[in-house]
Amino acid sequence: MTTQRYKIIIATITFAKECNIVRTSMQKRNKLIPPGPRALREKGKFQKKSSEIVSGSHNHKMKEPKGFAGRLMLNRHIVMLVLLILVVTFLVFSRSLGNDILTGWDDGSYVTHSDVANFGQGSGASIFSNFHLGMYQPIAVLSFAYNKMIGGSSPASYILVNILLHLLNTWLVFKLMLKWLNRFEPAYIVALLFALHPMHVEGVVWISTRSSLLYSAFFLAGLIQYDKYLETAKRKHYFLTIMWAILALFSKSMAATLPLALLLVDYLRNRSFKMSVLIEKIPFFILSVIFGIIAIKASTSFGHITGLEKDFGIFERIVLVLYGVSFYLIKLVLPVNLSAIYAFPEKVDGLFPIWVYGSLIALVVAAWVIWKNKENRRIFIFGGLFFLATIGMVLPLFWSRIFITADRYTYIPYLGLFIIVAIALTRLWDGRNNLKVSTRNTVYTAVILSLLLLVSATWNRIKYWKDVPTLLNQVIDNQRSHADMAHGYFYLGNYYDALGNDEEAVKNYSLSISRNDDYLLAYNNRGIIRGKQMNMNAAIADFTKAITVNPDYAESYYNRGIAHFQQQNQVQACADWTKALQLGFKEADKVLSQYCR
Repeated sequence: MTTQRYKIIIATITFAKECNIVRTSMQKRNKLIPPGPRALREKGKFQKKSSEIVSGSHNHKMKEPKGFAGRLMLNRHIVMLVLLILVVTFLVFSRSLGNDILTGWDDGSYVTHSDVANFGQGSGASIFSNFHLGMYQPIAVLSFAYNKMIGGSSPASYILVNILLHLLNTWLVFKLMLKWLNRFEPAYIVALLFALHPMHVEGVVWISTRSSLLYSAFFLAGLIQYDKYLETAKRKHYFLTIMWAILALFSKSMAATLPLALLLVDYLRNRSFKMSVLIEKIPFFILSVIFGIIAIKASTSFGHITGLEKDFGIFERIVLVLYGVSFYLIKLVLPVNLSAIYAFPEKVDGLFPIWVYGSLIALVVAAWVIWKNKENRRIFIFGGLFFLATIGMVLPLFWSRIFITADRYTYIPYLGLFIIVAIALTRLWDGRNNLKVSTRNTVYTAVILSLLLLVSATWNRIKYWKDVPTLLNQVIDNQRSHADMAHGYFYLGNYYDALGNDEEAVKNYSLSISRNDDYLLAYNNRGIIRGKQMNMNAAIADFTKAITVNPDYAESYYNRGIAHFQQQNQVQACADWTKALQLGFKEADKVLSQYCR
């Protein structure tokens, strides 16, 4: 009898130990895994858990129910909730399926480009050897080629692919956030904001931003792969991360920020920044430098960027960079008065408008919020630095782009800020039971209303991308600044010029000049149309004004030479063509050899 009792006791202890092993293994799955075996050996002990980074002293973990059936039910609920985001997102963005191809706003140039139109008739190698609209993005152009081959020239087919890529990216964001934040609620909030924030409308419904969607998919896949590398220390995950980086760089140059993002993930994981950790990043930095140089060369050749010394001084540049960051912070919280064009602010008496300096308050507030939040300081610092690192390439420090900011630039960078918002809302949710019932109901109402307003703003923003006139008239109607309106009228002029409507084109070029008396391109383009209308005196006046604005603008010399030649003034025509050739306008060589011997 004693022996039997002894056997029962031994069996009970063994069973208890086995249960404990199972429970421990489940807990390990629930925790954010430290940076892999090598990093653990560096310190000889486990690092601080990332779950503690996210939630401070409150070690909140995703609760996993016991048993296979319970885990299956939990997974089903998660999948259903994520599917809800995807379905709502598709329904909201499906409004754009009736939009037109934005001819004159890059779309037409992609769809009708010879590499796209003639794809399948040759090797397609030219896609990888050419720049397209001042950018090197061969995978994006290749996707347009396949899009046209399968779906024809219907704008709906191009926009549908964009929407599907956005849904894929939303799913990848959710997967990545589950790894980084180790909790369903904040991961879900980040995915929700990513899917439906109005600032992401431009990056989805504008056909030409296909490159942003593609690079983002590869960028996110690379981050997920790198996280697996940190968990397992298996080299295959490291090399797969490099593969995703290469694909992202072939899609868009903004992927050059990936190595900075990887270093920030190391910081989030509390890895020791030893030489081995930095050496891991060398291949990524080499790739980023190579593709960065290619991107600068492509943009410069197309006129997307101009040198620092040509416009603003270094102190003014610093102000503009800080303004750009503040702009994105403000639009995160108040996504109103959005526009397809955000021109550089105009200086008055050597100073920017007061609202430029006033916007910097947003930066101060953001820095204060991050620093004061001791409980989540690490994850907040990570989020802020992730935003700055991934958007840094398009901030106007070393060169000027055509516009100072753009909604589409926030597509990946906003993830860092969304993380901060998600953690703050999760903490509010965790403390809901400590609030009075009336206060709790007020908070619930505010959150629901904010979500509805977010969806409504996105739905409303999509309608402005219907066609070029709708888009640009909204820019003009916003009346953000004279510079914005000048650009809006100018691009409307280009739109009507492409349609052959000279009257509307001249009207809009003139309106552009009325908002900016030094709008070089508006003078040049209006002069061309007046020349076609045989109004040579007016054409010469426009070209002369353009040359006055920029004495090195070769095209206006060439065009003025043609106008003089039409007036039988061969001497002046040859002088203008000679000047144009000296400034590098090669087309002038042909007319010089033919008419000026």
